[in-house]
Amino acid sequence: MTDEEVRAWLAAAAERTPVRVKEVPLDALDGWQADPATGAISHRDGGFFTIEAMEKHATVHGSISHTNYPIIIQPGMGTLGILLKEFDGVPHLLMQAKAEPGNERGVQLGPTVQATWSNRDGDVPYLSYFTDPGDRRIIADVRQSEQGSWFFRKRNRNVIVQVEEDVEVLDGYRWLPLGQVYSLLAEPDTVSTSACSVLSCLPFSLLGAPEEGAGDGAGFRSALLRSCEPGAPARHGTTEILSWLSRARTYGDMNVERIHLKDAGMWHLSEGRLTHRQFQFFDIVGADIDLGGDRWTQPMIRTAADGLVVFLVRNIGGVLHVLVNSVFEGGYVDVAELGPSLQCIPSFYDELPPDAYPRFLKELKEADPAQIHFETKVTDQADIFQAASSRYAILETDLELEGSGGGYGDFRWVTVAQLAELNRHSHYLNQQSRNLLCCLQAMYAARR
Repeated sequence: MTDEEVRAWLAAAAERTPVRVKEVPLDALDGWQADPATGAISHRDGGFFTIEAMEKHATVHGSISHTNYPIIIQPGMGTLGILLKEFDGVPHLLMQAKAEPGNERGVQLGPTVQATWSNRDGDVPYLSYFTDPGDRRIIADVRQSEQGSWFFRKRNRNVIVQVEEDVEVLDGYRWLPLGQVYSLLAEPDTVSTSACSVLSCLPFSLLGAPEEGAGDGAGFRSALLRSCEPGAPARHGTTEILSWLSRARTYGDMNVERIHLKDAGMWHLSEGRLTHRQFQFFDIVGADIDLGGDRWTQPMIRTAADGLVVFLVRNIGGVLHVLVNSVFEGGYVDVAELGPSLQCIPSFYDELPPDAYPRFLKELKEADPAQIHFETKVTDQADIFQAASSRYAILETDLELEGSGGGYGDFRWVTVAQLAELNRHSHYLNQQSRNLLCCLQAMYAARR
């Protein structure tokens, strides 16, 4: 299929499965209830997810904070899986035209399998390839976190299985060349965040050899290609990076506990939705959903504005380095993970002076467009979030930027190969960094 044919296929799927989401009061949701003692919002059968609250006391990078807010509790391990097969020597991925209520476009390219713990026993197509792979080749298999600011210690198994045999291609699925999936990532809201998370686990060896001589020059692409080589010279050794993150996790003082939703003092029910009393961070709303004729109701999270997620990159000794941040979020299993250089909602700072911006937002606002080497838009988890998305960008800089406070400064330069190696293990790269690693893979796979 050409890119245009894939777009037409997705458009036809969206037309066959129209999405309608209508806001309704939370107390009007069918099958959902608020616990009178705690305020927690849950489904009567105990499945799906629950909305409770989290209280966080933290002293991180010299900053003290105390906050509480609603958070999603979704027990059990989800499965995000992609089947891979070679056709005429070219790796192809079995991708799904995935319709979800929070997708602005209605349908996106999703992984072969996107199963929660609660529906693992249901009729999920292709799930058995991942639960019982037999002697098939496992390309990647790692447990990774969800967004730690929204989910409390939620993890998904990210797995890629290579098949040799013929696989029945069901309606709504297509084998797509790996390079084509990466090229489509550059198109806004086309590849889902779940698919990006799994794709980020692919080893660079499967992305194909770069064009001859491409890594010999002095330009950006040559530096990128060298950065993807496992033995590339790095500013910091991987053990040094692991030690830095371990110290941050140990000495970054953060205490997190689940609390009753009714005890999240700045949050209250107003006009049928759960909202903050003072600021417009996000709302929890009731949603009446019609997805291609399937009807149900559920709570959804509606964010106030789109996010911004950026990797700053720099040529250091002819090797491209990525600036990562030790990000502390209350929902992580292990306190902190490696996050992007910048992760924020820019509109929150529109009325503030630049000295109140989060670090590097000013640099991005003032950047020459030529410094932005990749840019796209990715929708957040569209089964729970309503039209919530973030702009993702790879921005080149010549600034030093590393921190050194307290012996475990909050930023470090790493190579792309180091990122990929860390991503083979659980709880090192957060969701946003995995999405950006996927963008770097797309840049590597592009042929110039």
